[in-house]
Amino acid sequence: MKRAILVDDEVFARKGLLGLIPWAKLGFEVVGEAEDGEDAYALIETVRPDVVVTDIRMPALDGLELIRKVRESGNDKTKFIIISGYGDFKYAQQAVRYDVSDYLLKPIDENELAAALLKIAGASEPGRAEAEYRFIQASVFDRLLTGRPDEGYLSEVSRILSLPLNTSLRCVTVEINDAAFDSKEAQVTEGLERVKQALMEEGAAYSNGNAQCFLAKSLTELHFLLFDELDAGEIRRFGERLILAAGPHIDGVLRVYAGAIVPTLERARESYASASALTSYKYAFDRSVLVHEELAGQCVAYKELEAALLTELLERLEERDEAGMAKTTDRMFDAFREQRYSPESVQASISRCIHGVSGIIQNMQGAESAVISLPRLLRTRREPRTLNGIKGLFLEFLRESAVYISGLRSAMTKGDIGKVKQYIDSHFGENINLKSISKRFYLNPVYLGQLFKKTYGVYFNEYLLQIRIAEAKRQLRQTDRKVYEIAASVGFGNSDYFVCQFEKVVGRTPTEYKNAILAKA
Repeated sequence: MKRAILVDDEVFARKGLLGLIPWAKLGFEVVGEAEDGEDAYALIETVRPDVVVTDIRMPALDGLELIRKVRESGNDKTKFIIISGYGDFKYAQQAVRYDVSDYLLKPIDENELAAALLKIAGASEPGRAEAEYRFIQASVFDRLLTGRPDEGYLSEVSRILSLPLNTSLRCVTVEINDAAFDSKEAQVTEGLERVKQALMEEGAAYSNGNAQCFLAKSLTELHFLLFDELDAGEIRRFGERLILAAGPHIDGVLRVYAGAIVPTLERARESYASASALTSYKYAFDRSVLVHEELAGQCVAYKELEAALLTELLERLEERDEAGMAKTTDRMFDAFREQRYSPESVQASISRCIHGVSGIIQNMQGAESAVISLPRLLRTRREPRTLNGIKGLFLEFLRESAVYISGLRSAMTKGDIGKVKQYIDSHFGENINLKSISKRFYLNPVYLGQLFKKTYGVYFNEYLLQIRIAEAKRQLRQTDRKVYEIAASVGFGNSDYFVCQFEKVVGRTPTEYKNAILAKA
Protein backbone atom coordinates (compact mmCIF):
# COMPACT_ATOMS: atom_id res chain seq x y z
CA MET A 1 0.00 0.00 0.00
CA LYS A 2 1.34 3.43 -0.96
CA ARG A 3 1.92 6.09 1.69
CA ALA A 4 0.41 9.58 1.60
CA ILE A 5 0.64 12.72 3.74
CA LEU A 6 -1.73 15.69 3.83
CA VAL A 7 -0.50 19.29 4.12
CA ASP A 8 -2.87 22.19 4.85
CA ASP A 9 -2.82 24.95 7.46
CA GLU A 10 -6.53 24.36 8.15
CA VAL A 11 -7.08 21.30 10.31
CA PHE A 12 -10.70 20.94 9.11
CA ALA A 13 -9.49 20.82 5.50
CA ARG A 14 -7.13 17.96 6.35
CA LYS A 15 -9.79 16.06 8.28
CA GLY A 16 -12.19 16.67 5.42
CA LEU A 17 -9.81 15.02 2.96
CA LEU A 18 -9.36 12.09 5.32
CA GLY A 19 -13.10 11.47 5.37
CA LEU A 20 -13.80 12.34 1.75
CA ILE A 21 -11.54 9.83 0.04
CA PRO A 22 -11.61 6.01 0.43
CA TRP A 23 -7.83 5.90 0.79
CA ALA A 24 -7.50 2.19 1.45
CA LYS A 25 -9.64 1.23 -1.53
CA LEU A 26 -7.42 3.37 -3.75
CA GLY A 27 -4.31 1.67 -2.40
CA PHE A 28 -3.13 4.44 -0.04
CA GLU A 29 -2.54 4.89 3.66
CA VAL A 30 -2.37 8.40 5.14
CA VAL A 31 0.73 8.19 7.33
CA GLY A 32 0.99 11.81 8.46
CA GLU A 33 -0.34 15.36 8.44
CA ALA A 34 1.35 18.77 8.54
CA GLU A 35 0.02 22.31 8.93
CA ASP A 36 2.80 24.17 7.11
CA GLY A 37 5.56 23.60 4.56
CA GLU A 38 8.40 23.38 7.06
CA ASP A 39 6.73 20.65 9.13
CA ALA A 40 5.78 18.87 5.91
CA TYR A 41 9.40 18.89 4.67
CA ALA A 42 10.62 17.31 7.89
CA LEU A 43 7.85 14.69 7.67
CA ILE A 44 8.69 13.90 4.04
CA GLU A 45 12.35 13.43 4.94
CA THR A 46 11.33 11.01 7.68
CA VAL A 47 8.65 8.82 6.08
CA ARG A 48 9.45 9.24 2.34
CA PRO A 49 5.79 9.14 1.21
CA ASP A 50 4.71 8.13 -2.27
CA VAL A 51 2.37 11.11 -2.58
CA VAL A 52 1.88 14.47 -0.87
CA VAL A 53 -1.45 16.30 -1.18
CA THR A 54 -0.66 19.94 -0.35
CA ASP A 55 -2.40 23.28 -0.28
CA ILE A 56 -0.54 25.93 -2.29
CA ARG A 57 -0.99 28.81 0.17
CA MET A 58 0.49 28.24 3.62
CA PRO A 59 2.50 30.23 6.16
CA ALA A 60 6.30 29.92 6.47
CA LEU A 61 6.78 27.72 3.38
CA ASP A 62 4.12 27.54 0.66
CA GLY A 63 3.28 24.51 -1.43
CA LEU A 64 5.58 25.30 -4.37
CA GLU A 65 8.53 26.15 -2.11
CA LEU A 66 7.97 22.86 -0.33
CA ILE A 67 8.10 20.97 -3.65
CA ARG A 68 11.20 22.88 -4.78
CA LYS A 69 12.98 22.08 -1.53
CA VAL A 70 12.08 18.39 -1.77
CA ARG A 71 13.29 18.17 -5.38
CA GLU A 72 16.53 20.01 -4.62
CA SER A 73 17.19 17.53 -1.83
CA GLY A 74 17.36 14.82 -4.47
CA ASN A 75 13.95 13.30 -3.83
CA ASP A 76 12.34 12.82 -7.24
CA LYS A 77 10.23 9.83 -6.19
CA THR A 78 7.57 11.54 -4.07
CA LYS A 79 4.61 12.69 -6.17
CA PHE A 80 2.72 15.89 -5.45
CA ILE A 81 -0.91 16.89 -5.91
CA ILE A 82 -1.44 20.64 -5.48
CA ILE A 83 -4.70 22.05 -4.12
CA SER A 84 -5.58 25.71 -4.58
CA GLY A 85 -8.39 27.94 -3.33
CA TYR A 86 -9.07 29.19 -6.85
CA GLY A 87 -7.24 29.86 -10.12
CA ASP A 88 -3.70 30.64 -8.90
CA PHE A 89 -2.57 30.11 -12.47
CA LYS A 90 0.60 32.14 -12.05
CA TYR A 91 1.93 29.01 -10.34
CA ALA A 92 0.98 26.69 -13.20
CA GLN A 93 4.19 26.73 -15.25
CA GLN A 94 6.35 26.49 -12.14
CA ALA A 95 4.28 23.49 -11.02
CA VAL A 96 4.97 21.78 -14.34
CA ARG A 97 8.68 22.47 -13.91
CA TYR A 98 8.67 20.69 -10.54
CA ASP A 99 6.96 17.66 -12.09
CA VAL A 100 3.73 18.04 -10.14
CA SER A 101 1.32 15.18 -10.83
CA ASP A 102 -1.92 17.15 -10.63
CA TYR A 103 -3.36 20.56 -9.81
CA LEU A 104 -6.88 20.66 -8.33
CA LEU A 105 -9.16 23.55 -7.37
CA LYS A 106 -11.12 23.86 -4.16
CA PRO A 107 -13.73 22.78 -3.26
CA ILE A 108 -12.21 19.37 -3.90
CA ASP A 109 -14.20 17.05 -6.12
CA GLU A 110 -13.97 13.50 -4.72
CA ASN A 111 -13.82 11.91 -8.16
CA GLU A 112 -11.08 14.26 -9.41
CA LEU A 113 -8.85 13.58 -6.41
CA ALA A 114 -9.53 9.84 -6.59
CA ALA A 115 -8.61 9.86 -10.29
CA ALA A 116 -5.39 11.76 -9.54
CA LEU A 117 -4.45 9.22 -6.84
CA LEU A 118 -5.21 6.30 -9.15
CA LYS A 119 -2.90 7.78 -11.78
CA ILE A 120 -0.12 7.92 -9.22
CA ALA A 121 -0.93 4.40 -8.07
CA GLY A 122 -0.35 3.28 -11.63
CA ALA A 123 -3.90 2.50 -12.70
CA SER A 124 -3.75 5.02 -15.55
CA GLU A 125 -0.45 6.92 -15.78
CA PRO A 126 -1.01 10.14 -17.77
CA GLY A 127 1.36 11.39 -20.39
CA ARG A 128 3.52 14.41 -19.79
CA ALA A 129 1.70 16.44 -22.46
CA GLU A 130 -1.67 15.90 -20.73
CA ALA A 131 -0.31 17.08 -17.37
CA GLU A 132 1.27 20.17 -18.94
CA TYR A 133 -1.97 20.98 -20.73
CA ARG A 134 -3.93 20.97 -17.49
CA PHE A 135 -1.46 23.28 -15.79
CA ILE A 136 -0.78 25.89 -18.45
CA GLN A 137 -4.14 26.04 -20.23
CA ALA A 138 -5.51 28.85 -18.09
CA SER A 139 -2.20 30.71 -18.15
CA VAL A 140 -2.20 30.64 -21.97
CA PHE A 141 -5.84 31.71 -22.12
CA ASP A 142 -5.07 34.65 -19.81
CA ARG A 143 -2.39 36.00 -22.16
CA LEU A 144 -4.67 35.50 -25.15
CA LEU A 145 -7.36 37.74 -23.66
CA THR A 146 -5.27 40.32 -21.80
CA GLY A 147 -1.91 40.44 -23.60
CA ARG A 148 -0.71 41.17 -27.12
CA PRO A 149 0.14 37.74 -28.57
CA ASP A 150 2.29 37.65 -31.70
CA GLU A 151 1.75 35.27 -34.62
CA GLY A 152 3.99 32.57 -33.18
CA TYR A 153 2.26 32.70 -29.83
CA LEU A 154 -1.16 32.55 -31.49
CA SER A 155 -0.18 29.35 -33.25
CA GLU A 156 0.90 27.91 -29.90
CA VAL A 157 -2.38 29.00 -28.31
CA SER A 158 -4.31 27.39 -31.13
CA ARG A 159 -2.39 24.17 -30.62
CA ILE A 160 -2.56 24.03 -26.81
CA LEU A 161 -6.19 25.08 -26.50
CA SER A 162 -7.40 23.54 -29.76
CA LEU A 163 -8.87 26.87 -30.80
CA PRO A 164 -9.36 27.78 -34.48
CA LEU A 165 -7.39 30.80 -35.66
CA ASN A 166 -9.88 32.15 -38.18
CA THR A 167 -13.34 31.56 -36.74
CA SER A 168 -15.65 34.27 -35.45
CA LEU A 169 -15.95 34.39 -31.69
CA ARG A 170 -17.01 36.56 -28.82
CA CYS A 171 -15.84 36.80 -25.21
CA VAL A 172 -18.45 36.49 -22.50
CA THR A 173 -17.89 37.65 -18.93
CA VAL A 174 -19.83 36.23 -15.99
CA GLU A 175 -19.80 38.28 -12.80
CA ILE A 176 -21.03 37.17 -9.37
CA ASN A 177 -22.50 40.14 -7.52
CA ASP A 178 -23.51 40.49 -3.87
CA ALA A 179 -21.49 37.44 -2.82
CA ALA A 180 -21.20 36.77 0.91
CA PHE A 181 -17.54 37.76 1.24
CA ASP A 182 -17.75 37.58 5.02
CA SER A 183 -18.16 33.84 4.73
CA LYS A 184 -15.30 31.43 4.10
CA GLU A 185 -13.49 31.74 0.78
CA ALA A 186 -14.24 28.11 -0.04
CA GLN A 187 -17.98 28.85 -0.11
CA VAL A 188 -17.50 31.69 -2.61
CA THR A 189 -15.18 29.46 -4.64
CA GLU A 190 -17.87 26.80 -4.78
CA GLY A 191 -20.22 29.33 -6.37
CA LEU A 192 -17.63 29.99 -9.09
CA GLU A 193 -17.29 26.28 -9.74
CA ARG A 194 -21.05 25.96 -10.13
CA VAL A 195 -20.99 28.73 -12.72
CA LYS A 196 -18.26 26.84 -14.58
CA GLN A 197 -20.32 23.66 -14.57
CA ALA A 198 -23.34 25.50 -15.95
CA LEU A 199 -21.15 27.09 -18.62
CA MET A 200 -19.85 23.72 -19.72
CA GLU A 201 -23.40 22.45 -20.07
CA GLU A 202 -25.06 25.53 -21.59
CA GLY A 203 -22.08 26.69 -23.67
CA ALA A 204 -20.96 23.38 -25.15
CA ALA A 205 -23.04 23.89 -28.30
CA TYR A 206 -21.41 27.26 -29.01
CA SER A 207 -17.85 26.75 -27.84
CA ASN A 208 -16.34 24.63 -30.58
CA GLY A 209 -15.82 21.89 -28.01
CA ASN A 210 -13.75 24.24 -25.83
CA ALA A 211 -16.16 25.28 -23.09
CA GLN A 212 -13.50 24.19 -20.60
CA CYS A 213 -11.32 27.21 -21.48
CA PHE A 214 -11.98 29.61 -18.62
CA LEU A 215 -10.16 32.62 -17.29
CA ALA A 216 -10.98 33.13 -13.60
CA LYS A 217 -9.72 36.64 -12.90
CA SER A 218 -11.00 36.49 -9.32
CA LEU A 219 -13.49 34.67 -7.12
CA THR A 220 -16.30 36.60 -8.81
CA GLU A 221 -15.22 37.08 -12.42
CA LEU A 222 -15.08 34.44 -15.15
CA HIS A 223 -14.41 34.80 -18.89
CA PHE A 224 -14.88 32.34 -21.76
CA LEU A 225 -15.26 32.26 -25.55
CA LEU A 226 -18.26 31.44 -27.72
CA PHE A 227 -17.48 30.28 -31.27
CA ASP A 228 -20.81 31.00 -32.92
CA GLU A 229 -22.16 34.23 -34.42
CA LEU A 230 -25.22 34.40 -32.18
CA ASP A 231 -27.21 37.57 -32.66
CA ALA A 232 -28.03 39.86 -29.72
CA GLY A 233 -31.32 38.11 -28.95
CA GLU A 234 -29.77 34.65 -29.03
CA ILE A 235 -26.81 35.61 -26.83
CA ARG A 236 -29.20 37.26 -24.37
CA ARG A 237 -31.28 34.08 -24.18
CA PHE A 238 -28.10 32.04 -23.72
CA GLY A 239 -27.09 34.28 -20.81
CA GLU A 240 -30.54 33.97 -19.24
CA ARG A 241 -30.35 30.16 -19.48
CA LEU A 242 -26.92 30.26 -17.88
CA ILE A 243 -28.23 32.37 -14.97
CA LEU A 244 -31.24 30.08 -14.61
CA ALA A 245 -28.98 27.03 -14.45
CA ALA A 246 -26.31 28.36 -12.08
CA GLY A 247 -28.06 31.14 -10.18
CA PRO A 248 -30.02 29.06 -7.66
CA HIS A 249 -26.86 27.24 -6.60
CA ILE A 250 -24.66 30.24 -5.78
CA ASP A 251 -24.65 32.80 -3.00
CA GLY A 252 -24.90 35.89 -5.18
CA VAL A 253 -26.51 37.48 -8.23
CA LEU A 254 -25.19 36.63 -11.70
CA ARG A 255 -24.64 39.24 -14.39
CA VAL A 256 -23.55 38.32 -17.93
CA TYR A 257 -21.70 40.67 -20.31
CA ALA A 258 -21.36 39.61 -23.95
CA GLY A 259 -18.56 41.37 -25.81
CA ALA A 260 -18.35 42.22 -29.51
CA ILE A 261 -18.06 39.53 -32.19
CA VAL A 262 -14.53 39.45 -33.69
CA PRO A 263 -13.50 37.54 -36.85
CA THR A 264 -10.30 35.82 -35.62
CA LEU A 265 -8.61 34.46 -32.53
CA GLU A 266 -5.98 37.20 -32.85
CA ARG A 267 -8.64 39.78 -31.96
CA ALA A 268 -10.07 37.91 -28.95
CA ARG A 269 -8.51 40.62 -26.79
CA GLU A 270 -10.82 43.22 -28.39
CA SER A 271 -13.90 41.18 -27.54
CA TYR A 272 -12.64 40.67 -24.00
CA ALA A 273 -12.15 44.44 -23.61
CA SER A 274 -15.65 45.20 -24.93
CA ALA A 275 -17.18 42.66 -22.53
CA SER A 276 -15.31 44.26 -19.62
CA ALA A 277 -16.47 47.71 -20.76
CA LEU A 278 -20.10 46.62 -20.45
CA THR A 279 -19.76 46.64 -16.66
CA SER A 280 -19.95 50.45 -16.93
CA TYR A 281 -23.64 50.02 -17.83
CA LYS A 282 -24.54 47.66 -14.98
CA TYR A 283 -26.42 50.37 -12.98
CA ALA A 284 -27.73 52.34 -15.94
CA PHE A 285 -29.52 49.34 -17.46
CA ASP A 286 -31.13 47.04 -14.92
CA ARG A 287 -30.68 43.83 -16.94
CA SER A 288 -29.17 40.46 -16.10
CA VAL A 289 -27.56 40.17 -19.54
CA LEU A 290 -25.87 43.07 -21.35
CA VAL A 291 -24.90 42.63 -25.01
CA HIS A 292 -22.39 44.80 -26.86
CA GLU A 293 -24.55 45.28 -29.97
CA GLU A 294 -27.54 46.46 -27.96
CA LEU A 295 -25.62 49.10 -26.04
CA ALA A 296 -23.36 50.42 -28.80
CA GLY A 297 -23.58 54.21 -28.78
CA GLN A 298 -25.27 54.38 -25.37
CA CYS A 299 -23.77 56.65 -22.72
CA VAL A 300 -23.67 56.68 -18.95
CA ALA A 301 -23.62 59.80 -16.79
CA TYR A 302 -20.56 60.96 -14.88
CA LYS A 303 -22.11 63.33 -12.38
CA GLU A 304 -22.33 64.17 -8.71
CA LEU A 305 -25.11 63.51 -6.25
CA GLU A 306 -27.47 66.46 -5.87
CA ALA A 307 -26.41 68.55 -2.88
CA ALA A 308 -30.04 68.92 -1.75
CA LEU A 309 -30.42 65.13 -1.48
CA LEU A 310 -27.25 64.83 0.58
CA THR A 311 -28.36 67.65 2.91
CA GLU A 312 -31.78 66.07 3.34
CA LEU A 313 -30.29 62.65 4.04
CA LEU A 314 -27.92 63.95 6.72
CA GLU A 315 -30.76 65.87 8.39
CA ARG A 316 -32.91 62.72 8.53
CA LEU A 317 -29.91 60.85 9.92
CA GLU A 318 -29.31 63.33 12.74
CA GLU A 319 -33.02 63.30 13.57
CA ARG A 320 -32.90 59.48 13.62
CA ASP A 321 -35.83 59.46 11.21
CA GLU A 322 -35.54 55.96 9.73
CA ALA A 323 -38.59 56.33 7.49
CA GLY A 324 -37.25 59.63 6.17
CA MET A 325 -33.79 58.13 5.57
CA ALA A 326 -35.34 55.25 3.62
CA LYS A 327 -37.41 57.62 1.44
CA THR A 328 -34.43 59.85 0.67
CA THR A 329 -32.30 56.79 -0.11
CA ASP A 330 -35.02 55.55 -2.49
CA ARG A 331 -34.87 58.89 -4.31
CA MET A 332 -31.07 58.69 -4.52
CA PHE A 333 -31.03 55.22 -6.03
CA ASP A 334 -33.94 56.02 -8.35
CA ALA A 335 -31.80 58.91 -9.64
CA PHE A 336 -28.86 56.55 -10.15
CA ARG A 337 -31.03 54.36 -12.40
CA GLU A 338 -33.07 56.99 -14.20
CA GLN A 339 -30.12 59.29 -14.89
CA ARG A 340 -27.86 56.34 -15.82
CA TYR A 341 -25.11 56.98 -13.34
CA SER A 342 -21.82 55.24 -14.10
CA PRO A 343 -20.46 52.84 -11.42
CA GLU A 344 -17.76 55.43 -10.67
CA SER A 345 -20.40 58.12 -10.10
CA VAL A 346 -22.47 55.84 -7.88
CA GLN A 347 -19.40 55.08 -5.75
CA ALA A 348 -18.47 58.77 -5.63
CA SER A 349 -22.00 59.61 -4.44
CA ILE A 350 -21.87 56.92 -1.76
CA SER A 351 -18.44 58.20 -0.71
CA ARG A 352 -19.82 61.74 -0.32
CA CYS A 353 -22.56 60.42 1.96
CA ILE A 354 -20.05 58.42 4.00
CA HIS A 355 -17.85 61.52 4.28
CA GLY A 356 -20.83 63.58 5.46
CA VAL A 357 -21.80 61.01 8.11
CA SER A 358 -18.17 60.70 9.24
CA GLY A 359 -17.99 64.49 9.60
CA ILE A 360 -21.01 64.49 11.91
CA ILE A 361 -19.54 61.67 14.01
CA GLN A 362 -16.16 63.39 14.29
CA ASN A 363 -17.75 66.73 15.23
CA MET A 364 -19.50 64.91 18.07
CA GLN A 365 -16.19 63.45 19.28
CA GLY A 366 -17.07 59.98 18.01
CA ALA A 367 -15.15 57.50 15.84
CA GLU A 368 -16.54 56.16 12.56
CA SER A 369 -14.71 52.88 13.25
CA ALA A 370 -17.47 52.21 15.82
CA VAL A 371 -19.93 51.81 12.91
CA ILE A 372 -19.46 48.10 12.25
CA SER A 373 -21.19 48.10 8.84
CA LEU A 374 -18.84 50.75 7.37
CA PRO A 375 -16.05 48.37 6.20
CA ARG A 376 -18.58 46.23 4.31
CA LEU A 377 -19.94 49.31 2.56
CA LEU A 378 -16.44 50.50 1.69
CA ARG A 379 -15.62 47.11 0.16
CA THR A 380 -18.28 47.68 -2.52
CA ARG A 381 -15.61 49.75 -4.31
CA ARG A 382 -13.78 46.55 -5.18
CA GLU A 383 -16.38 43.79 -4.78
CA PRO A 384 -19.04 43.39 -7.50
CA ARG A 385 -22.43 44.57 -6.25
CA THR A 386 -25.80 45.14 -7.84
CA LEU A 387 -27.42 48.52 -7.22
CA ASN A 388 -29.88 46.84 -4.85
CA GLY A 389 -26.97 45.15 -3.09
CA ILE A 390 -25.25 48.50 -2.51
CA LYS A 391 -28.54 50.05 -1.39
CA GLY A 392 -29.04 47.37 1.25
CA LEU A 393 -25.57 47.88 2.70
CA PHE A 394 -26.00 51.67 2.53
CA LEU A 395 -29.27 51.59 4.48
CA GLU A 396 -27.70 49.33 7.08
CA PHE A 397 -24.86 51.84 7.44
CA LEU A 398 -27.28 54.77 7.79
CA ARG A 399 -29.40 53.05 10.44
CA GLU A 400 -26.39 52.02 12.50
CA SER A 401 -24.86 55.48 12.17
CA ALA A 402 -28.13 57.12 13.28
CA VAL A 403 -28.21 54.97 16.42
CA TYR A 404 -24.55 55.73 17.14
CA ILE A 405 -25.00 59.48 16.63
CA SER A 406 -28.05 59.43 18.90
CA GLY A 407 -25.91 57.77 21.56
CA LEU A 408 -23.18 60.37 21.12
CA ARG A 409 -25.75 63.14 21.49
CA SER A 410 -27.10 61.55 24.67
CA ALA A 411 -23.58 61.28 26.08
CA MET A 412 -22.88 64.90 25.19
CA THR A 413 -26.11 66.02 26.85
CA LYS A 414 -25.22 64.13 30.01
CA GLY A 415 -21.83 65.78 29.91
CA ASP A 416 -23.48 69.22 29.68
CA ILE A 417 -25.80 68.60 32.60
CA GLY A 418 -22.85 67.43 34.63
CA LYS A 419 -21.08 70.70 33.90
CA VAL A 420 -24.23 72.60 34.95
CA LYS A 421 -24.27 70.77 38.29
CA GLN A 422 -20.57 71.48 38.83
CA TYR A 423 -21.19 75.15 38.13
CA ILE A 424 -24.06 75.29 40.65
CA ASP A 425 -21.94 73.54 43.29
CA SER A 426 -19.18 76.11 42.81
CA HIS A 427 -21.30 79.28 42.44
CA PHE A 428 -24.37 78.72 44.64
CA GLY A 429 -23.35 81.73 46.74
CA GLU A 430 -23.84 84.01 43.77
CA ASN A 431 -27.05 85.42 42.33
CA ILE A 432 -27.78 82.51 40.00
CA ASN A 433 -31.04 81.06 38.74
CA LEU A 434 -32.30 78.71 36.03
CA LYS A 435 -32.54 81.48 33.44
CA SER A 436 -28.99 82.79 33.96
CA ILE A 437 -27.46 79.29 33.88
CA SER A 438 -29.43 78.37 30.75
CA LYS A 439 -28.01 81.42 29.05
CA ARG A 440 -24.45 80.54 30.14
CA PHE A 441 -24.70 76.99 28.76
CA TYR A 442 -26.71 77.87 25.63
CA LEU A 443 -29.62 75.67 26.70
CA ASN A 444 -33.34 76.31 26.69
CA PRO A 445 -34.47 77.03 30.30
CA VAL A 446 -37.46 74.69 30.12
CA TYR A 447 -35.35 71.92 28.60
CA LEU A 448 -32.61 72.45 31.20
CA GLY A 449 -35.12 72.23 34.04
CA GLN A 450 -36.58 68.99 32.68
CA LEU A 451 -33.14 67.49 32.02
CA PHE A 452 -31.91 68.39 35.52
CA LYS A 453 -34.92 66.73 37.13
CA LYS A 454 -34.58 63.64 34.93
CA THR A 455 -30.86 63.31 35.65
CA TYR A 456 -30.71 64.08 39.39
CA GLY A 457 -34.26 63.36 40.56
CA VAL A 458 -34.82 66.84 41.97
CA TYR A 459 -35.89 70.14 40.49
CA PHE A 460 -33.25 72.78 39.85
CA ASN A 461 -34.59 75.28 42.44
CA GLU A 462 -34.91 72.57 45.09
CA TYR A 463 -31.33 71.45 44.55
CA LEU A 464 -30.02 75.03 44.70
CA LEU A 465 -31.94 75.64 47.96
CA GLN A 466 -30.63 72.38 49.46
CA ILE A 467 -26.96 73.18 48.93
CA ARG A 468 -27.44 76.79 50.12
CA ILE A 469 -29.13 75.67 53.36
CA ALA A 470 -26.52 72.95 53.86
CA GLU A 471 -23.75 75.55 53.65
CA ALA A 472 -25.67 77.93 55.96
CA LYS A 473 -26.00 75.15 58.57
CA ARG A 474 -22.26 74.48 58.34
CA GLN A 475 -21.46 78.15 58.99
CA LEU A 476 -23.92 78.29 61.91
CA ARG A 477 -22.15 75.30 63.47
CA GLN A 478 -18.56 76.34 62.78
CA THR A 479 -18.49 80.17 62.79
CA ASP A 480 -19.83 83.11 64.78
CA ARG A 481 -21.00 84.99 61.69
CA LYS A 482 -24.25 86.92 61.87
CA VAL A 483 -27.38 85.54 60.19
CA TYR A 484 -27.49 88.31 57.63
CA GLU A 485 -23.78 87.66 56.79
CA ILE A 486 -24.46 83.96 56.29
CA ALA A 487 -27.55 84.75 54.20
CA ALA A 488 -25.48 86.93 51.84
CA SER A 489 -22.66 84.34 51.59
CA VAL A 490 -25.01 81.59 50.44
CA GLY A 491 -26.76 83.66 47.78
CA PHE A 492 -29.70 85.29 49.59
CA GLY A 493 -29.90 89.04 49.06
CA ASN A 494 -32.72 89.34 51.60
CA SER A 495 -32.03 87.95 55.08
CA ASP A 496 -35.73 87.72 55.98
CA TYR A 497 -36.34 85.54 52.92
CA PHE A 498 -33.34 83.45 53.95
CA VAL A 499 -34.78 82.90 57.41
CA CYS A 500 -38.12 81.93 55.93
CA GLN A 501 -36.55 79.38 53.54
CA PHE A 502 -34.25 78.00 56.24
CA GLU A 503 -37.16 77.38 58.56
CA LYS A 504 -39.13 75.72 55.77
CA VAL A 505 -36.30 73.24 55.12
CA VAL A 506 -34.87 72.70 58.63
CA GLY A 507 -37.99 73.18 60.72
CA ARG A 508 -36.52 75.94 62.85
CA THR A 509 -35.01 79.38 62.30
CA PRO A 510 -31.24 79.84 61.92
CA THR A 511 -31.03 81.32 65.43
CA GLU A 512 -33.00 78.43 66.94
CA TYR A 513 -30.77 75.94 65.08
CA LYS A 514 -27.59 77.57 66.50
CA ASN A 515 -28.97 77.92 70.03
CA ALA A 516 -29.86 74.22 70.04
CA ILE A 517 -26.27 73.36 69.22
CA LEU A 518 -24.91 75.75 71.91
CA ALA A 519 -27.23 74.23 74.50
CA LYS A 520 -25.48 70.88 74.07
CA ALA A 521 -22.03 72.39 74.56
